[in-house]
Parts: sequence; C-alpha cells; structure tokens
Amino acid sequence: MIAIARDLSSKSKTEKIMYYLGLPLAMVVLMVFYSIPTPDGITFEGKMSLGIFFFALILWITESLPNYATSMLAIALLSVLGGWAEKDALGTLGYGVIWLMVSAFIITSGMEKSGLAKRIALAIITRFGKTWKSILMSLMAANFTIAFIIPSTTARAAMLLPIVLLIAKAYNVEKENKNLGKLLAIQGLQANNISTSAIVTATAPQILAIGLLKEYTGSEVSWGEWFIASAPIAILTLVASFFIGLMLFRPKTDAKAGGDEIKHIQKQYNDLGKVSLDEKKAAAIFLLTITLWATDKWHLDIFGFQFSLVMVAVIAASMFFMPYIGILTWKEAKIPWNLMIFAAGAYACGVSLSETGVATWALSGLFSSLGVQNMSFTMLYGVVIAISSFSHFVFTSKTVRVIILIPTLIGLAETAGVAPLMLALPAAFTIADTITLPPHSKANLVYYSTGYFSVNNQLLYGILTLMAKWCILFGASFTWFAYLGITA
Repeated sequence: MIAIARDLSSKSKTEKIMYYLGLPLAMVVLMVFYSIPTPDGITFEGKMSLGIFFFALILWITESLPNYATSMLAIALLSVLGGWAEKDALGTLGYGVIWLMVSAFIITSGMEKSGLAKRIALAIITRFGKTWKSILMSLMAANFTIAFIIPSTTARAAMLLPIVLLIAKAYNVEKENKNLGKLLAIQGLQANNISTSAIVTATAPQILAIGLLKEYTGSEVSWGEWFIASAPIAILTLVASFFIGLMLFRPKTDAKAGGDEIKHIQKQYNDLGKVSLDEKKAAAIFLLTITLWATDKWHLDIFGFQFSLVMVAVIAASMFFMPYIGILTWKEAKIPWNLMIFAAGAYACGVSLSETGVATWALSGLFSSLGVQNMSFTMLYGVVIAISSFSHFVFTSKTVRVIILIPTLIGLAETAGVAPLMLALPAAFTIADTITLPPHSKANLVYYSTGYFSVNNQLLYGILTLMAKWCILFGASFTWFAYLGITA
C-alpha cells in the first residue's frame, strides 16, 4: 500500500480519478460486450475481441493496473471468453517482434557495459563543441549517433544529462544565459525523440509498428528501408528545431564558457584512456549488426540465404554472451520483461481484432460515414499525419498509440482505396514525436528535472517543431516518399 500511495502522490487530480475509476469502468465495458447480442457482420469471437480490447485499453490509459498485468489479463480473457484461440493468444510471446525487442535490450546492455556510447558522445562534443552554437549542434549529433546504439530514449537522456549540466554550468545559464539553458534542455529532449524516428530499433514501439505492418499487410519493412525513408525527415526536423530554438530563445551572442566545467568534460573524455578490449568487441558486434541490417536486400546474392531483421538481432545478442567474443553474462542483460509481457498482450489484442474480422467491420463503417472515399489522397495524407503526430496528447504511451494507430490507418487506407503503407508507414515515423509536454516521455522528464525551462516553453517549442515536421512529411509525400515508392 505504501508503494501505491507513493506512486499516486506524483499524479495530478485527474490522473488519480482515472486511476480509481479505470478498473470498474473496464469491467463494466467488458460485461456490456459479453451480454449484448452479437452485431450483424461479425462473429461472437469478434465481439469479444473488441470488448477485451476496450477493457485493456481503458486500463492502459488509466494505469489502474500495471501495463504488464493488464496484458496478462487480456491474453487470459481472450482465451477464456472465446475472443481468440488459446494457442494463438499465448503464441504472441513467441512472435518475431518480441524476440527483436529482447535482443535489442541485450545489445543495449552490452553497449552500456562497454562504455562505447559514452565515448562516442564525449568525442563528438569535445571535438566539435567550441562555441555555444557548435555545442548545441554537437549535442544533436551525439543524440543522433547514439540512437543507433542504445534503443531507449530514457537511457540516452540519462547518459547525456550530466554532460548537458556541465555545459550549462560552464555558461552560467542560471544567472546570465537562461535562454541557453532552455535550448540545452529542450533541444536535448527534442533531439532525443526526433533522432529516434530515424532508426527503427531506437525504441521498442517502432519495432512493434513494423511487426504490425507485416502482420496486417504482409509487407516487411526492413531496417534499411525505414532508415532510408525516415532519416532525411529526422535530419531536416533537427535542423528546423535548431533554428526554431534560436528564434524563440536566442542566447546572448557573446556568451562564453567560464570556469573549469568545459575542461572537466575534456577530462572525462581523456580519463577514458585508450579504447578498451570490451569497447572494441562491442564496436565489432555493432558494426556487423548495422551492416547486416543495412544490406538485407542483397543477402541472397551474397550468402545464398536471407537474414531477417529479427535473426540479425538475435545473432548479435547471442554474440554478447559468447566466450572470447562477448562481454556479458545473463545477469548483466537488462531485459525489461514487464515491457515484453505488455507488448505480447497488446499484440494479442490487436491481432485478434484482425483475425476475427472485427477491425475491418468497425473501420469500414466508421470511414464510410466520414466519406474518406471522396477525399483526395493529399488531403487524407495531411490529416492522417497531423493526427498521428499530435496523438500523444491523448495517448502518452507510444506502445498504446502504435496498437491503435497502425491497424486503424491500415483499415482507413483499404477503405479509401490506397495501399496501406502509403498512410501507415509515414504515420509510423511520428511515433516518437512526444516533445510537447514533460509527461509525454520519460526522456522529457529527465530534461525537465533541470529546471531550465517551463511547461509553456516546451509546449510552444514542441508544437512549432512538430508543425515543421508535418510540413517536411507533407512535402516528402510528393518528393522523397514518391521517389522511394511509398506514396507513389
């Protein structure tokens, strides 16, 4: 009870009300779905899948139960109440997307233990961070670079925050250069999230998104295809973010570093010494992994067989445990099993809606009433990207957004008569757009803890940056995405 009270103490009044009402409301909704007659056009299994989906969704949003507990209940209810066969519901834990996430966190553990990511970040900042402008750009570059290595926005924020604080102290941001402090913190969180969108393995919900795309459409989006399509969008958004920040919070042009803090950053880098054997091993495994992911289109020609995205990750994760080659023990692998169970349950709820046909039934009725068949693709695309990008105001969990958005947009595309990837893939590039308010991401809260910016500062900066990204994504539909065949 003490732990629960401590958790609730940090919640707002609205969040507390949702917490207490969530479980009773979810149970009522489930009972209603169980007792009502099966609507025309769907089966009993479809009706119960929809009811269990809403049951779980209410609990995920209100956080009345831990998300992993909700997922376990959902899997059990799907089987017990006839929403989906037991072997199928339980089988989601063996899906490739789950193994991909497990492997990604093993790789992260190896990278963190080796210290390679910290060395790369410090190397970029000490080499290129000579002025306050170059420091800001270097921090963005560091965020983008280590997103390849560490698939966790929170871990990357925690790693870079001490460096940001040292730079802030060097420039005396609390007294003389408050605007620079705002830029260091807000651009830090924006660069963290925006960089994530470039690399599919940089956060677990993006991995879940491509899993859903394959499950629903049969289209497999490779690591390289995601990167080629999304990286230019992310880089242009980072550039836009940099200049928007200067427009909103331009520091004093004569701001110069003071004290020994900049020297201390250099000392941290120097203290790392020569590249260790563990770092060399981690770098070798990482380079092999990236190479295999990036060259997946040519595997058959090179090797005579195909390495899937999942199998490359599993092989790389295994290498971290191997004698002589690896650097990890099983106890050192930081695998968040609660996230794995959460993802399995979310996947089970989402896929069961598709398998029972209820998703198609519900969406076709909804979108027919909206008249999407009469919308031009340009208008439909613009609306979809805007809704996807700003949907984090309603659903703060990236995973919940994925399991709602991706199936919905696939159904919308089919109803509108366009290829599903034309809407669903560009929308997936907005999953990490959680930059408007501190609670929308743990990484946001890490930077908000500095006290360098207000909620309003972040909100204004975030909205302007997302508007810029919307313009970039909209333009890409006629140019880059059309060239790649996504929107052609």
